[in-house]
Amino acid sequence: MNASDYFRRLANSIPDLERKILQDVIAIEAERIHAENFRAEAFIDTPVQKWPPRKKNDKYNKARRALLVKTGTLKGHALKGRVVGDAVEFVFPLEYEKVHNEGGRAGRGAGFQMPKRKFVGESQVLTDRIEKKAKTLITQHLKKI
Repeated sequence: MNASDYFRRLANSIPDLERKILQDVIAIEAERIHAENFRAEAFIDTPVQKWPPRKKNDKYNKARRALLVKTGTLKGHALKGRVVGDAVEFVFPLEYEKVHNEGGRAGRGAGFQMPKRKFVGESQVLTDRIEKKAKTLITQHLKKI
């Protein structure tokens, strides 16, 4: 194969390669960082945003259960996003997911405000991880061509 053919083949394969790698990397890295958010009880970004603790008189403080993980349903849904272009889209099928992520009125009685415990959203740490992993995979693939 001569140099001209090589570069033509390379140029033709790059858009498909980028799309496939980005979709895979975005989905995997988003799931990883969201799982880390739940383990750290914080939103991992620059800077890290720790979740507010429970009230001291909360009945769940006795066993020191992790925040936002009573049954695992919320955590399971938070890890499942779908790739749309070059972004991950997360929908909140459970009615309480959005209020936990963004804070606000939670419907528990007059005046109750749920504290914001962000677990899904745009994160510079996530963006950096996606870029680094995608560059590594693209470079590895290009070496094979």
